[in-house]
Amino acid sequence: MIQIKVVKAMTELITLDTRKAEILKALNIFVSLLKANTARAYQKDVEEFLAGVKDLTLKEAMAYFQQLQSEGYSASTIDRKKAALSKFFQFLYENGQTSSNPFTTETFRMMIKKVRQDADRSEANLSNKPEAHHLKWDEVERMLSLCGSSLEGLRNRSIILLGVYEGLRRSEMVNLKWSDIREEVNGRSLMIRAAKGGTDRVDLHKRVYEALEDLQKAHQNAGIESEYILVGLSNRSQGKKLSEVSLNRIVKVLAKAAGLKKNEEITAHDLRHTCAVQLLLHGASIERVSSHLRHKNIQTTMTYLKTLEIHENSAVAFLP
Repeated sequence: MIQIKVVKAMTELITLDTRKAEILKALNIFVSLLKANTARAYQKDVEEFLAGVKDLTLKEAMAYFQQLQSEGYSASTIDRKKAALSKFFQFLYENGQTSSNPFTTETFRMMIKKVRQDADRSEANLSNKPEAHHLKWDEVERMLSLCGSSLEGLRNRSIILLGVYEGLRRSEMVNLKWSDIREEVNGRSLMIRAAKGGTDRVDLHKRVYEALEDLQKAHQNAGIESEYILVGLSNRSQGKKLSEVSLNRIVKVLAKAAGLKKNEEITAHDLRHTCAVQLLLHGASIERVSSHLRHKNIQTTMTYLKTLEIHENSAVAFLP
C-alpha cells in the first residue's frame, strides 16, 4: 500500500495551498494505474476541480458541480467528472490521505441527482457542441472596450485577444505560462501545452503581446507571483490558475454586457471560431488558417465554415 500520511477530516477546512504538492503526487500515482485515454481525461477533470475549489470539503464539492450545471455542462459530462473525482478520492481514502470520500456521501448523491436533472433540461450544453458562432470585428472591439485597465479588465482583455488572434482553445489558454512567451528570430511566439493539433507553437500577434505585457505588470503590482498567465482574482482563487469553467463564464458575461446577439449561446470556443473566420475574411488562405489553428486535417478547418458565407472581396491585411 502507498504510504501517505493521514490528515484532518473532510468536514474541516483543509487548505489546498499546504497540500497541493502531496495531492498532485498522489494524482500522478493514481493515473498511472489507468489506461492512457482514461488517465488523460481523469487527470484533467481532477486538476480542474482542484483549481476551482478552495478547500477539500463536501460543501466545496457540491458548489463546484452546481457551478458546472449553471455553465451548461451536460449530464454525461457531469457524470464523467463525478466518476473521476469519486475514484480519485476513494484512492486517497484507501491510502490514508483523507478520512472520507465526499463524492460517495448521501448528501452528495441527492445533490448530484438534481444537478443532472437540471442539466438535462438546460438549453446550454457545452458537450453537445451547439452550432458555432463567430463574432463580427466590431463586436470583438465592443467586448474589449468593456475590459478597462483594472487587473481584472487586463486579464479579461487578454482572454479575448488570445482567442480571436491566437485561436487558442480553453484548455490551452488556462495552461499558458509566462515562460511560454518566446523571442525568436522571426518574432515572438507562444508555446502551446498539450495542443490537440500537430504543432506546439503559434505566432504571437503584437497586439496580444502588448496586452500580456500590461497584464504581467499588473500582476507584479498586485503581488501575484503565479507562473500562469490567467489566474483567479477572487479571495478564494487569488493567484491560482484560472479554470476552464471560470474562463467560459468571463466570456459569457462580456458577451452579454456588450449586447451581442444570442449572447447566451456565446462560449470561449467561439473566440477560436471567430479567429478562423476573421483570418479568412482578411485574406488568409485556408491552409494558413489550418496551420494557425493547429489542425491535423484541413477538413477540420473547413467544418468551422460550413454554415458561413465568406465575402468574395476580402481585405489585404489579415487582421487589424
